[in-house]
Amino acid sequence: MRNLLSANFLRLRKSALFWGLLLLLFGLGMLFTLHRVKEQAQWGAHFYLTVDLFTYALFLGFGMAAFIPLFFGAEYSDGAIRNKLVIGHSRWAIYLSHLVTSVVVALSAAAAYLAPVLAIGLFVYEPPNMDAGTFLLILLGSLVLLAAYCALYTFVVMNCSRKSAAAVICLVGMLVLYVAAGNIEVPLMHPEYMSMEVTDSGEIIPGEPNPRYVGGAARDVLETLHDLLPTGQSLQYMRADVAHPARLPLYSLVDILVFTAAGATLFRKKDLK
Repeated sequence: MRNLLSANFLRLRKSALFWGLLLLLFGLGMLFTLHRVKEQAQWGAHFYLTVDLFTYALFLGFGMAAFIPLFFGAEYSDGAIRNKLVIGHSRWAIYLSHLVTSVVVALSAAAAYLAPVLAIGLFVYEPPNMDAGTFLLILLGSLVLLAAYCALYTFVVMNCSRKSAAAVICLVGMLVLYVAAGNIEVPLMHPEYMSMEVTDSGEIIPGEPNPRYVGGAARDVLETLHDLLPTGQSLQYMRADVAHPARLPLYSLVDILVFTAAGATLFRKKDLK
C-alpha cells in the first residue's frame, strides 16, 4: 500500500483542488478571527479561545464532501482503479489508501484553519473556559470526527462509478444529515423548567415545568442519535459545548468502522468492467 499512498500524495502536491481547500480553510480561520478582533475593538467584547476554534468540524464536513468525489471520482472513468488491480494491488489496499489519503487531507485542512485562529487568538482571546482534559478531548474528538466524514464519503465514492453522481450524493447527504441533526437538537435545547429562582442562600428553586422538555428514555434516544450523527457532533464541537466529550470520539470510531467495513465489502464485490 506504500506505493499507492506515495502516488496519492504526489497527486495531492500537484492538485489545485487540494491547495484550494487549504487556502479556503486558512481564509475562513483568518476571517473569523479578524471579525472577533474587530468586535473586541469596537464593543469591548471578550471571547474565549474556543469561540471559533472547532468550527472546522462543520466546514470540513461539507468541504470533504466535495473534495473526495472530485479528487478520487475520476479514477473510474480514466481506468486508474483497473490499472492498480492489474499490477497487483488488492482492492482492500486501494480502498484503504484512498481513506488514509482523505484523512490526511482533512487533517491538513484543519491545521490550515487552526493556524490563523491560534496565531492571533492566543494573544487576544481569553483562555478556554474548561479544564485542560476536556479541551484535549474536544480537540481529539473533532479530529476523529473528520476521519468519520472521510470514511462516509470514501464509502460512497469507491462504490459509485460516476464522479458527478458521487459528488451529488455526498453533498446532498451531508445537507440531509445536517438538517436531521438540527431537528434532533431542537427538542434537546428546551430547558426542564420555564424559570428558575435563586434564593439569598444560593438555593435554586425550579419554577413551572416546561411542557416542551423531553426527558426520560426519549431524551436518551435523541441524545444517542445526535451523538452518533457526524453532523450532530459537528454542531456540538463548533460551539465547544459538548455534553459527553469522552463519548463522541468512541461514536466516531464506530462510524469509521461501520462505513469502512461496509464500503470495503461492497467494493470487493463491485464489477469494475
